[in-house]
Amino acid sequence: MPVMSAGEAFERLLAAAAAGEGWAFTELYERYAQRVKAFAASRRVADADGIANDVMLRVFQNIATFEGDEAGLTSWTFTIARNLIIDAHRAASRRLEIVPDGEVERVVGAVDSARSAEESALDRMSHDQALQLLDLLTDEQREVVALRMIADLSLEQVATIVDKPVTAVKALQRRGLQRLQREILAEEVSP
Repeated sequence: MPVMSAGEAFERLLAAAAAGEGWAFTELYERYAQRVKAFAASRRVADADGIANDVMLRVFQNIATFEGDEAGLTSWTFTIARNLIIDAHRAASRRLEIVPDGEVERVVGAVDSARSAEESALDRMSHDQALQLLDLLTDEQREVVALRMIADLSLEQVATIVDKPVTAVKALQRRGLQRLQREILAEEVSP
């Protein structure tokens, strides 16, 4: 039996999901749900688990209409997540909601992503401190940093999701990471 390429394996997965195959939905859920949940938690959504479930439900309901490659599916999934997060923030602005610290730490801690110098520095702090640092960023910077570092998306995918040019995403990321670096260094120097 010949070995399938990554592209062929994705096409098979996509076709199975479009046909309603349970194993395909399970695989898609396992690929994306934790990353979506962590992204929602980084954006201080009260019910990150609920957002992840709603995103995956919408993906499953509309998978038959999706056309594209795996990177496109990832961008589409996080675009849905971003839109639901925006809706959740609008709804929350009409009422008071408190995100329990334990829930945020549990969700953010569950994400397994590529290591970088910035992430290693953030890992040395508690998750609560990391979220407090992210709160120092502008909304756009926080969103870009979360999509790049927590959701582990490419610059191109983030640009598609936030509907900005790649150069703008790079600039937002650079300014956000510089701000985080200054804050982290200031904390390390402070007695």
